[in-house]
Amino acid sequence: MKHILALIIVFTQFALSAQEWELKKIGDGIRVYTGLKQGSDFKSFKAEMKVNAQVDQVKYILQNVDLYPNLFPDTKELKILKRPNDSTLIQYSHTETPWPIDDRDGVYQVRFKKRADGGFIVVGEALPNYLPEKEDIVRIKKTDSLWEVIPQKDGTLKIIYTVSAEPGGKLPDWLVNSAVVDIPFNTFTNLKATLKTL
Repeated sequence: MKHILALIIVFTQFALSAQEWELKKIGDGIRVYTGLKQGSDFKSFKAEMKVNAQVDQVKYILQNVDLYPNLFPDTKELKILKRPNDSTLIQYSHTETPWPIDDRDGVYQVRFKKRADGGFIVVGEALPNYLPEKEDIVRIKKTDSLWEVIPQKDGTLKIIYTVSAEPGGKLPDWLVNSAVVDIPFNTFTNLKATLKTL
């Protein structure tokens, strides 16, 4: 099982990094990039920042996202469905979208793995058939996400958050283009604010 997990992590890291990134926004120590993954019509995003925090604090938030429903923008519902083991969780997320566009939801398997430098990575993938689909909500059936929490020599942490997703259905260009910049930027803004409460 450990070998399978390692292969999934390596593949996800390669898939998300094997694209050219274009810087789209800088502010408050946060950088947001977008890129187009081969074979996808939707842009991926990558956000980076440094924070004065402990590794365990960031890990606690990401392992208990249900306690911090405001972490991810436009989230109407966020809950952990199951914890198969200490390094894996299955979570459900319902995201609101502007009317008249249908909301999106998804079930994700999230796996944590230690880095040799004391940090950790988190690999997420969609489980589209884990729960029955709901009426008037579009199920996100494909997504790859990667969190990297990397200790720095100056005592800070570098956090990198990368997502490539297929949101499904028809979406207007203005919404897609704004979401791939605003979502990661606001997620990092919320994460910084949450860390200050710990």
